[in-house]
Amino acid sequence: MVDDAVAGSLTMAVLTFQGEGIERISEEISFVRQQTPPYGPPEQPGMAGSREINEPFRYHLPQVALFYSMASAALGLFTVSFFANSMLLETQGTPRAVDINMLIAEGVQIYMSRTFPVIVLILVSAGGYVYVTAGWGTLTCFCAGALLNLVSAYVGVRTAVQGTCRLATVMGENLSRSVQMGMYTGSIGGLLSTSLALGGMAGMWFWALDSSLLSGFGSGACIVSFYLRVGGGIFSKGADLGGDLVGEMNESKVDEDRRVFSLQQRMESIAKNRKERLRQGLEDDEEEALDQLRMLEEEMHDMCSDLHPIDFLDEVGEVICDLVGTCVDLFESMVLILSTSAIIGAKISSVPHVLTGLPFWIVASGNIGCAVAACRVHCTERYSARTIRWSMRANLLAVIFFVQFVQVGVSYLEWVHGSITFAMFWHFVVISVIGQLLPEFCVMAGEYFTSPDYWPIRNLAANSKHGVVQVVLQGLGQGFLSTASPALLLVLAVIVTWGLEGHYGLALLASSSVSGTGFQGSIASFGAIATNAHKQVHLTTYDSLSRNRANICATIGDSAMQAGNTVSAINAFSAVFGVALTMLAEIYTARTLDYQAVSGSPLSEWSQAGLVFGVVMPFLFTGNTTISCLETSKAFMRFCKESNTVSKITDVPFPQSHIKGLRILSSFGTITSMRLVFGPIIHSMICPLLGGFFLGTRGLIWLLSGMNVLGVCLSLFLINSGQCWVSARKYVLFGHLKALRRVSLPASGFAIRPLHHPFESILVGIGMFTGGT
Repeated sequence: MVDDAVAGSLTMAVLTFQGEGIERISEEISFVRQQTPPYGPPEQPGMAGSREINEPFRYHLPQVALFYSMASAALGLFTVSFFANSMLLETQGTPRAVDINMLIAEGVQIYMSRTFPVIVLILVSAGGYVYVTAGWGTLTCFCAGALLNLVSAYVGVRTAVQGTCRLATVMGENLSRSVQMGMYTGSIGGLLSTSLALGGMAGMWFWALDSSLLSGFGSGACIVSFYLRVGGGIFSKGADLGGDLVGEMNESKVDEDRRVFSLQQRMESIAKNRKERLRQGLEDDEEEALDQLRMLEEEMHDMCSDLHPIDFLDEVGEVICDLVGTCVDLFESMVLILSTSAIIGAKISSVPHVLTGLPFWIVASGNIGCAVAACRVHCTERYSARTIRWSMRANLLAVIFFVQFVQVGVSYLEWVHGSITFAMFWHFVVISVIGQLLPEFCVMAGEYFTSPDYWPIRNLAANSKHGVVQVVLQGLGQGFLSTASPALLLVLAVIVTWGLEGHYGLALLASSSVSGTGFQGSIASFGAIATNAHKQVHLTTYDSLSRNRANICATIGDSAMQAGNTVSAINAFSAVFGVALTMLAEIYTARTLDYQAVSGSPLSEWSQAGLVFGVVMPFLFTGNTTISCLETSKAFMRFCKESNTVSKITDVPFPQSHIKGLRILSSFGTITSMRLVFGPIIHSMICPLLGGFFLGTRGLIWLLSGMNVLGVCLSLFLINSGQCWVSARKYVLFGHLKALRRVSLPASGFAIRPLHHPFESILVGIGMFTGGT
């Protein structure tokens, strides 16, 4: 079926290119005074010889680009199905790993089944408003965007849970297969979201024939994305911190952690002595050593069954926050950027069939490249985490080359045909290259401060002996420093792009920046899956090689999740920038004014008020969501303390002993996060409405600009600060800083506790959650 979709889309693209396809003509409202579109339909509204501001005009849809986008989306879906089948054919591993995975799947299913009806109710209410204000066409696009985003989130999270235990099993074989299995599983969510977003946008525009209606597609996706990202973050971090508080409430928890740490050390010692005796040719005690290891593994299984059910809720939250959040963020960013690019390309250009199609050519080519790049990541058994990360980056570089090959070819043909000038041709090349490189350069700048391969994290780990204050303040300082380079890169990119092609240049820049998000989202999802598989490996096997591979994959996973959050922040900045400028153009066009020639004092009491409110609102939102996380964690602690139904059942074997408690905790956490997420939702929806009502057009533009600029900087700061503490802690716990192993917390296997103090756990949670939102 998917093969037929690819073949059919490519066939229609070829027929349309030859002039034998279905003719689709769009009618738009012009933002500028321009000549009648060349190569367009001769019948224009009112038989006008030129376009006028706020007057309709007609042009041919970029049908070849849309059919190419549909073929790209179909290929992405085929790749997703291939990866899913390959993953499901792998063995699930040991019975204990299957048991743990069953608990996680149960918690995720309860969360999704409780959350989706609430999202549907919100969508129904919002859909009524969309219908009253914009009509059936926009409402149809609204429903399509929301539905496809829900599908990408649901399928992505279900397959990711199934892939976690399989990845933990493959880690016992070799590192290359482990990395590839993680990429396959992560790509299911990453490629699915980008393919559905791209195909949905192309299909809806082909049907609607009006780029303005595509704003409804983006609005539906935004509501789903916001609820799942923020609600999932509150649930995840509340469960994480709640588990810490419940552990501190339990007097035996410290002894339990020490037992796990001692057990791991004994296993490492036995394995080391065994290898030494084999090297010396002493095989008499081989069977005895293996018996000791098997006994220790059984003891590990007993430790797993002794955990409180809330300790497993941490992994449920990790899947929901990091994997579902990544999928919906990618979907939202892509549809917003493509919709604003289509609107600007159609309404301000003298060649709308060219400038509306170019963003789709770029994003569709990127989706094809990402699908191919995810099929193989070069890796050997001797590769370190840093080497594997650079191998992934090499795949992304190949995607960039492929996209540029297509973009240069399309732009060159349009120049040869006379649709665009040579200056526009090389401007498009420069802007698209900048847009593709910008997110990865920002990621690399952040990784310098958050990766254990570089000096800042090693120095932070070494200084942990000076106490919690040193760790917290140094992590905050490195987080502040890490925002400088990405902010400077964003400034330079915007200045160069605006100077070359103005408003459309920014739309093209944003489209180029999301062309590689299919692969970047895949490695971000790989990060969440690898982190959870790492926890399962450390609870289910004594094999030192498996544990070492798990450590490597978890280190890659931390960098990958940081990269995914950074890319999300950069894409959100580009999307909001485009939405603000498009809104400005719509408002001035409705007044029959040329928005490109808006003059007058840029500063007034209203613009200053808008700027101040735009700066304050991200802080209020951050405070609101942070308090919601803390309230959720305290609610978990009180519930576990007051209710006996959430404890494990002592006379029932694992995992049946934990299923009832986990179900109750999952339902309780879902309802609590639902209640607390309405505050951030109302805050985000009412802010621009009140800003536009009280401050006017200029004040609203400044409000959005202030929120956007501060939002991206604050997001990068929180992302990198939280990741600093996480990476430094793992640098110690993985044994890279052996001198500090005695002062670090024991590696408790499944529920590794953050650093040395609950306050640091709160800060890590704030950084990882708020930075992503």
